[in-house]
Parts: sequence; structure tokens; C-alpha cells
Amino acid sequence: MCCAGGARKRRAENMVEGKGAGICVGPDDGKALPNPIGGQMVVKVRDEDSGGSYSIHDNVIPAGSPGPLPHLHHDHEETFYVLEGELTVRMGGCKIAAPVGSFVVIPRGVVHQPSNSTDRPTRVLLIFSPAGMDRFFEEAAEGRMPLQMVPTDPEVKERLRAFTEKYGYEFAELPQEEV
Repeated sequence: MCCAGGARKRRAENMVEGKGAGICVGPDDGKALPNPIGGQMVVKVRDEDSGGSYSIHDNVIPAGSPGPLPHLHHDHEETFYVLEGELTVRMGGCKIAAPVGSFVVIPRGVVHQPSNSTDRPTRVLLIFSPAGMDRFFEEAAEGRMPLQMVPTDPEVKERLRAFTEKYGYEFAELPQEEV
């Protein structure tokens, strides 16, 4: 059962806290967001829940999704734990096929692009360390930020540049794949 042993039960609308207690997030708990690359995302552990150490997102990437444009994070490590399906990650000069049970860790400053080239949705736990990216996804969803293509409208392009800069997120070119 979720709140045994003094753990905190966290729900989007209700949080019971106790000093030194852990966090328990039930399967239906968290903040649901439309994923900026399609699909659904649920923020399971927010920045403030971890004292700024990390955030965790349950993320469904639709079948055939190219994912976001290649990018890097100046301030965060990004980790993918594959729960269902298969995740493809281009990172540096290589391409990784990550089946269920795989961890893929992207160090800060490394250009990468997660995608789902299969005909089934892929579900991953997305972990950012330190915290700071839960608000990125909320703001991206609210502002309908185009993370899968470079906008042509100069106003949208400037809004996207300011948004990504605020979160230490930068679009970048991937090196050629090694053969």
C-alpha cells in the first residue's frame, strides 16, 4: 500500500507531508501534461518534492515519433528508463536501440535526440538531475512550444529561443553517426 511506514503520499491535488518522510506517488497520481512531442506525460516527482535534486516524468512517446529536435542540456543530466516498447536515442555519433529495462544516461552538454521509430508507443521514466525541468514541460505545454521543428515565424522563433535559454536547453547539430 502506498503510504505505509511514514511515507508522504503525493497527489496532484493533495500532499500530506511529514518531516523526514519519503514520497509515495500512486499510479494515478501526478500532474498530467500534453507532451510537447505528442503523447502524454505525467510529472510524478516535482522539483520541490526532491529538494531540488531531481524530477521524474512518466512519458509516453507515440509510435513513429521523431522526438524533439537534437538538443543538449547545459544544466541537467537526463536519464531514460524504458518501461514499455523500445526507445531509440541518437547521442554523440551513435544510435542506441534501448529495449524494455534499459537505462540511457545523457550527461550535460551532450547532444542527443530520443525518438520512437516503432509502430507501438514507448513509455519511459524520464529523470532530470538536478531538478528544474518539470517547469520546462509545463511551460512548453502551456505555450505550445515547437520542439520538433524550427519555426519559420520570427516571433515564434524568438519566443522559443528565450524559452529554451531560460532552461539551459539548446537545439544543436548531432555529429554524423559512426559506421
